[in-house]
Amino acid sequence: MLATARQLTITTTAVTAALLLTACASTEPRPKPLEHGTVKEKVHDEATRTPIYENRYRETNCRKVTTNALTLTGISRPTTGGSGGRTTTTGGSGGGGVSKVKPGTPSNRNKDNSSGSSGESSGGGTRRVCDRQYLGRELTGWHRTPEAWKVLIVKGERSRWKHVTEDKWRTIKIGDSI
Repeated sequence: MLATARQLTITTTAVTAALLLTACASTEPRPKPLEHGTVKEKVHDEATRTPIYENRYRETNCRKVTTNALTLTGISRPTTGGSGGRTTTTGGSGGGGVSKVKPGTPSNRNKDNSSGSSGESSGGGTRRVCDRQYLGRELTGWHRTPEAWKVLIVKGERSRWKHVTEDKWRTIKIGDSI
């Protein structure tokens, strides 16, 4: 209990100090973005389109498992057949061992790798557990980046990339003042 109160005090002090430093750091106003100057460089970025994929899985080998406070993460049980390359045999060489199912990677929607839970989270209970079989990737959409025309303008020590229209980009020459 004492360690928690001390950690809370240290954290609160650090946050307060950080807030004071950022509040007092700069009192002068920031200059406005550079709008006019000499053109030093011209760039044209093509429009791009990148695919967005999503992994697809299906549930296999579903079973009800009774858990208690001593059950941690892996759930093992004897199997009578293969489950898509997910079993390992233990017990030495030449059979006679017990096959254990490796736990699957949890899905994004359900972090505990189970479809339903009907027990207490602290003590124990019964829950449904399934293995996941990877089906592949599916194209779900496209991320589009539009075409862009930019010029690098410089004035004194300051510089900035400024977006311009295509017509203006074509008429501007390097060294022009805009």
